[in-house]
Amino acid sequence: MNFIKSLFLRRFISKSSIVREHVLTSLTDAKDVGLLCEITDEQSYQEIMSLFLKLPRRGRTYWLMGYVNDKAVPFYCIQQLTADFICNKEFNWYGKPLKIQIFDFISKEFDMLIDFTNRELPAVQSILSLSHAKFIVGANKKNDQFYDLLIDSEEIFSPFSLLQQIHDYTLKLTGQHDKR
Repeated sequence: MNFIKSLFLRRFISKSSIVREHVLTSLTDAKDVGLLCEITDEQSYQEIMSLFLKLPRRGRTYWLMGYVNDKAVPFYCIQQLTADFICNKEFNWYGKPLKIQIFDFISKEFDMLIDFTNRELPAVQSILSLSHAKFIVGANKKNDQFYDLLIDSEEIFSPFSLLQQIHDYTLKLTGQHDKR
């Protein structure tokens, strides 16, 4: 059954993927930033929310989309104005989005979309493939076909370390590292 789901999802992604305007930007220069993550338990929720609330807001907007690989969003995932939490019932049987918040997130032209997931999730792949973001970055090798920049690290995965690596690499790639 998983093979069939995967086949349908790949077919949907290949037919529905959009042509995006790829614009390399540093985390420092990004004004609209999307964060995509998986919430596995209360600790992962607290970790990502801690990071989300510490991000500098000066002239920037952030939108967090937390995916829960379950039938329902747990009680501790508190919806906020710029933080949405979604679960399997917001996708069809093979991973196609169904909920309006997902479509709003997908259609937003983020300067940068950061994928914090660390395993293969059809729903997340669907969101990444349909996103209008100008620059998509992450460390999940299973999603590298959707990224403009793959952070390949041997470090133990944590959202804080990934964000620091994205900051460092994008500064280097845009030539701003020497100006610090």
